[in-house]
Amino acid sequence: MNQSTLPSDNLSFAWDRPETEENLRQRLASADPAEWGRLAAWIMREARVAEVWRFLTLRQVADAFESLAPHLGRRRPLWTYLLRTAHELGRI
Repeated sequence: MNQSTLPSDNLSFAWDRPETEENLRQRLASADPAEWGRLAAWIMREARVAEVWRFLTLRQVADAFESLAPHLGRRRPLWTYLLRTAHELGRI
């Protein structure tokens, strides 16, 4: 996608598609479980960890991790570590 066709407020991790924060929040809120999982996995794969928490909660990620994990690609070990650490620290 041509960079000039992306909205000026496009999310930094949505380099390949037009996606604003407001639109993504609306999509997550209205998504059926399968679509929510696709969106959550995409966010976890593409966004910086700090950006993920703008859209997902730690509890949502932990509860859905078994179904999300196969879609995380090379970021899967990072998320496995982060969730294990959060569990060890009593955050979840």
